[in-house]
Amino acid sequence: MLNELSVLSQSLKDRGIQAPNWHPWLQAFKKAEALVAGIDAVGSPGTVSYLSSEEVAGLRNIVPDNHNSFPGFNLDYPLLALPDASMWDQPEAQWREAQRLADAGDLAYESGGLKRLSRLVYEFPRRELGHRIQSAEPAMRSTVALIDRLSRADPDPELFLRRLIQGIVAATAKGIIPRDTALGLLFGKPNKKKKTLQPGKATLILDVADMENFPYRVADPALARFWSDLLTASERPASESLVCALSGASDAPVGDKMPNPTLPILGKTFLMSMNADAPCQKRYGKIAMDIFPAGKRAVQNVTDALQFITDKSRRNRTWSAVPSAFKERSDLLISYLEEEPDSEVPVAGLFADLDQEADTEQAVVVYEERAALIHSKLHAKEKAGRDIHIRVIALSEIDPGRKQVLFSGRYDTNLIYRGWETWRGGARNIPLIRVPEFVGKGQPVMWVAPEVPSPSQVMRSFKCQWVRAGETSQAVPGVDLGRIYSLLLDRDASREAAWLMDRYVGLITPLLIGLGGQFGGGKLLSDQARREARIAVAVCGLLLFRQGRKKEEYMTSRDYLMGQFLQFADLLHKLYCKQERGGSIPPQLIGNAAIPMAMQNPRRALEVLATRMAVYLAWAERYSGEEAGLVKWTRKELGRVSAQLKDQDLGARVSPNGKAEMLLGYLARASEREEEENTQQ
Repeated sequence: MLNELSVLSQSLKDRGIQAPNWHPWLQAFKKAEALVAGIDAVGSPGTVSYLSSEEVAGLRNIVPDNHNSFPGFNLDYPLLALPDASMWDQPEAQWREAQRLADAGDLAYESGGLKRLSRLVYEFPRRELGHRIQSAEPAMRSTVALIDRLSRADPDPELFLRRLIQGIVAATAKGIIPRDTALGLLFGKPNKKKKTLQPGKATLILDVADMENFPYRVADPALARFWSDLLTASERPASESLVCALSGASDAPVGDKMPNPTLPILGKTFLMSMNADAPCQKRYGKIAMDIFPAGKRAVQNVTDALQFITDKSRRNRTWSAVPSAFKERSDLLISYLEEEPDSEVPVAGLFADLDQEADTEQAVVVYEERAALIHSKLHAKEKAGRDIHIRVIALSEIDPGRKQVLFSGRYDTNLIYRGWETWRGGARNIPLIRVPEFVGKGQPVMWVAPEVPSPSQVMRSFKCQWVRAGETSQAVPGVDLGRIYSLLLDRDASREAAWLMDRYVGLITPLLIGLGGQFGGGKLLSDQARREARIAVAVCGLLLFRQGRKKEEYMTSRDYLMGQFLQFADLLHKLYCKQERGGSIPPQLIGNAAIPMAMQNPRRALEVLATRMAVYLAWAERYSGEEAGLVKWTRKELGRVSAQLKDQDLGARVSPNGKAEMLLGYLARASEREEEENTQQ
């Protein structure tokens, strides 16, 4: 990670951009609601108020290590012991108990929890901050006053908790704190599965109780800059130096650990994590920071650059969420112009779906338009004699203590343009296929063509195993993000595409069989399933295209023709049932039912179908009703495809590509007459 971020830091420097320099102790709060305890003149909570998660997200916290923080910290709950455990799902009864127990109820804290609370509230501010946070700036008056009040107070964590509980109850009664939030802190969060109240942690921020007497309250976003400057000024000059492995320049050692900035999506992220207690992480007989002699200034520049590029104001421009291959939680994608890292061009939109497109339908429709818009903005940046490059980095959480670079690449814009043309051409490498969309009861069916999917949508498609003819899906491990990007960016991705096809075709076969079943008497698929089917069809075309299998070629292949034969068999079966069985169409037509067999043994499938279709073909010869034209055309198409199949090796194994081609052939509309027929459903 450090190498990739060092390049980013240098890009900012070359551009003349000074990223905001935050002291490494300054960390963003997790995005969650918080309570604010207003500390009075004697060091106890005098008031309690509430901050929404959006308000908390704009604040920063002083966090020197994993054990201390100011002015906010994780408060363990429950605070009070609930006498009757059966009240776990009775909020009204809990509220009555909270009012009764606020002054003298038993605390739910043991000695260890009280010691931790005493350290956070009293000891840490007095020992570590009192001599560092000193300033005559008017904006700093509230912070200095808060530290002074806590430093002079007689440490009494039990009294602190009691006053805090009283403040929570009083503020809740006034409607300042949501009752559910208050009851969760006082007694624990209800767990319906376990039928009990669960403990947890909540954010508590300390402030001055009389904030109206100060220009700024402590919980003000503007104060973090003052804190950072004061902490930086309080540091002693380093007594030793080293040659930094990142910059190559002389620098002071970074110390015992790297900074751990809080990143969007991933949370707290250690730039380098090598546990000294894990011998397996030793390198060259060294461990922890001795492995990589990094300089303090260089590491701070890297940290500042990372926070600059992932600032919330740059969301969807230089960073966004991308699907994780193996977890429900997303990974973090960073993408920026190397020559202009501060550019407004939203290059992240080339690789990830943007937040305002959370609706799946919209995300599919607009990706092609979005890519075209981004390309036009990139063209406008190009100048003679200057190349423009895009850096792409994907970070993932391995576990709470470790984050890892999943993917890293550098691409010039010409490669980006060429990759996009290949991606779009691959998604369109399919025959005429239309997926039915049902607008409403009594309304005509809309037939929608598959669109060009985004890389993120393709990534998600690999995480679904469809079952029961597309009626439902199961989550499965996906594939590495780099494999998907190789389809977009690599000049030769044939081996990658073959590997992906082998993995993919089994995931989507039940879905596409179910989609084809809708044309007969099959069960109607859900809106989501039909959207995913459009993506699946486009992905099949892309994977074939990247292996050199263009539709002009594969549409004459045995497996594609086999799919066509199965489709016409369905149509003939359906027409027969409409005329001879009073319109009673079975849930699965004969061609649809034969697809799994055809994928295993095409010859055997044709033999079985020939026997079953004999009665339908005989009927078709003598039928002369109102749909005689369509019946005659279907019989003719069956004859045409049968003649072409005679020249094919029907005994050869069906490859993964062949299975995809068979599905595309089965779904391909050979004539507008079929759409007219199916629109009448």
